[in-house]
This record gives sequence, C-alpha cells and structure tokens, in this order.
Amino acid sequence: MAIIQTQTTVTIGDATAVTTTADLTLQPSVAGSLALRCLVHPDTASFAPLTYEQNPDEWTNFDVNPMVKRPRIGVLQTLEDNKFTGWQGFSKDVAVTEIWRGSDSEGSMTADFFRQLHAYYENPPLTGGFIQWQPKDRTATSYNVVIEGLTVNGAQIRFNYIALRNNCIIGDVTLRFRIVSTV
Repeated sequence: MAIIQTQTTVTIGDATAVTTTADLTLQPSVAGSLALRCLVHPDTASFAPLTYEQNPDEWTNFDVNPMVKRPRIGVLQTLEDNKFTGWQGFSKDVAVTEIWRGSDSEGSMTADFFRQLHAYYENPPLTGGFIQWQPKDRTATSYNVVIEGLTVNGAQIRFNYIALRNNCIIGDVTLRFRIVSTV
C-alpha cells in the first residue's frame, strides 16, 4: 500500500507549532476503471467465463463494495403519539442492477454478448453453487450472485429484426442479480 505524506505550516497569531498525524483510507475511484467486468458460471464445462464487451452505463447498489447498510425504522403507536426508533441494518442479499443504455436507433450491446448473458440467466447452477460476478473496474473482490432477471426494453425481451440481423440489440438491456456472499 502506498503511503501519502503531506506537510503544511499555518501561522495563526502567536500560537506554537502543532504536529498532527491522520490515517486516511483511500477508496479506488479510477484504478482499474478500464477493466471489464466478468461472470463465471460454476459449470465451466458448459459455460465459458463471460467477460463483458463493455461495462454497463449505469448500475445500482454498488460502488467499490455493496451498498448494503440500510437504516431500519420502527414505529410503535402509543396511547398519545407514535414513537419512532431507528438502528443500522444490514441486508446481506442486496440487489444490483446493471443497465446498458440504448435507444430506438442506437445499440446497447451485440446480440452475441446478449445471448451469452441470457444463457447464464436461463441456466442457474444446479449443484447449489453460485455464479461469480467480478466487477474488476470497481474492486478486486469477487461476489457470489443469483441472477434474477434480464430484460430488453422493459419487462419482456423484445428484439428489432433489422438490428438483430446486424448483431445489435436496440434499446436498454437490464441485468438484475443479488449478491449472496464474497468469494
């Protein structure tokens, strides 16, 4: 781990010099930002590791780690009023959504890559294992996930014939999965 040091002298009236040391935890924001994410199925004989052609344009509930701390609020009705209480919660199986943006005239991904994503979606591991998700552009940690949904332009998978013949998926593609644990 790199050590960053800095030194500054500030003069305030006739005060004496004071030295202060502080440890900072720096989260990676750009390191590895060009790395592509990857899905790995436990049945490697049937499914090759799937490296994304491009990372999604948007995603939810994940930055450099899962955003799983959710405050929990409880309400208790008394004879005169309502009493609120809150405490920090932890939701282990957080849902992550990845969205590749497209439009009616712009493709979001190739049809070949979409077909591979769909194969992962329609073939969950049968042996009790999990698909591994490796968000290499955000962190070096891998996660066990369960894929919940894959849509094109909304609730159903809808294709454009001409775009599909040109190996292109038109519109938004959304992949939704739950993080179960770290690998």
